[in-house]
Amino acid sequence: MREHYHIAVEECELGIVGHKVFVRLKDIPMYLSKRTKDSIRNRYSHSMEVGLSTEYILNHISRQLGNDVDLNFFKIGKIVGILHDIGHTAFSHDGEVILDKMLQKASATFDRPLRFNANLNNFRRIFKYEFYENLPDDVRVYALASLVKRVYELEEYPEYLYLKEYVLNAIALEEKYLASKGITVQNITGKTILCQAMDLADENRYRVTDIIDSLNIYTKEKLQEILLRSIKSEVRVKDIRKLVHLKTLSVPGYESVHYDKMKIKDLLIALLNRSSNAKTEFQNTMNTISMAFNRNFRLRQDGKLVPVDDEIEALRKEFQKVAAKYLWGSKKVQKIKKPFTHYFTTVADYFINKEFEMELIDSNTYKEKLTALSESDVTQEAYLREKLSLMRNFLGGLTNLKIMELYKKIALLKFEAKLGYKLENRDKLVEKHTVEAFEKKLEKKRQRLLKKRSDV
Repeated sequence: MREHYHIAVEECELGIVGHKVFVRLKDIPMYLSKRTKDSIRNRYSHSMEVGLSTEYILNHISRQLGNDVDLNFFKIGKIVGILHDIGHTAFSHDGEVILDKMLQKASATFDRPLRFNANLNNFRRIFKYEFYENLPDDVRVYALASLVKRVYELEEYPEYLYLKEYVLNAIALEEKYLASKGITVQNITGKTILCQAMDLADENRYRVTDIIDSLNIYTKEKLQEILLRSIKSEVRVKDIRKLVHLKTLSVPGYESVHYDKMKIKDLLIALLNRSSNAKTEFQNTMNTISMAFNRNFRLRQDGKLVPVDDEIEALRKEFQKVAAKYLWGSKKVQKIKKPFTHYFTTVADYFINKEFEMELIDSNTYKEKLTALSESDVTQEAYLREKLSLMRNFLGGLTNLKIMELYKKIALLKFEAKLGYKLENRDKLVEKHTVEAFEKKLEKKRQRLLKKRSDV
């Protein structure tokens, strides 16, 4: 492949990581904790990790194939990984589900109900902010195709149906490249090899970071209990060391055991017993295991990336089960997320199902489009479809903090409507208080108002 592509790719990458739309992902934590009000990771750090891991997987499989193979031939593996979550809305998957259901209900009478899909919203952001504009046409097509995780989902966004052809062309391009290296592959997966690598990179970061981040809500002792109960794998340190470098650590209670012979489960539990740097060394070890997961795949002749070592793959799946049961599926986490789900639902309902105040939309672009739409001569269904589409795009671009700000502003408008006038210092009331403190302030004002009226 032509070397001059690489300069354009480097410029593209630098343009993305500093762009405000990408940086906004810092304000979308992976999940919230009442103790920290944040998580160790956010969508920005996760996206950077996935970008690097995607490149890592492609390079490793290329070395397996030999013959000077470079599956990252356009050098865009990192970019595809970095952009895989650019379409996320506030509260990530929770916000995505709420917004999608609400849009479907609001457009139920349409021939084709509107949907919200974070993966497909990636494309809207890429096109709107011209992230790929400086890439040569064939590189751009391949980059777009490699972000299509599930071709059938394109039906939800008809404007992107043409990407199906991009995927077919990209798969053919990979097959042709490999054939030029004497390797026959007939990809039946419906996804490019690059897309599969990005998907695995995404999964492998989740497998370890979910457990790392669980220390935000569980004590070290509780996490030890969970790992002891849930991990059955017999994978040992020596098995991981066949794939990556795992440094030797001082492990309480295992001084007489050869480090290589320790089970990974026992190592992780014991690390949490360390008197110093317990969480740091636990995190570092988990990150090393993630790299081992990345290196445990090969390219099969049918174009699918498949595990090499079944035992290491089993450990990867056990990590996923731990997160599903004790993090995302736990009552404790659901309780933590409950108020934030309420905030998003309230804001989405206001903009989708109510006559909203234009002052709450701080984007001139959306204000202008909404104003032009209200003055246009279109059918009621066409009007409603376009309005819902605009609200989908507006809500799909918000962060957690923005949702909470809008939640407070909506509550303030409702309160002022009952008063019949606007409060003084209303902006400070919203800006300087958390949602909880803001609601207490409004309640005090409401009580004082009731008292005044009862005294009259």
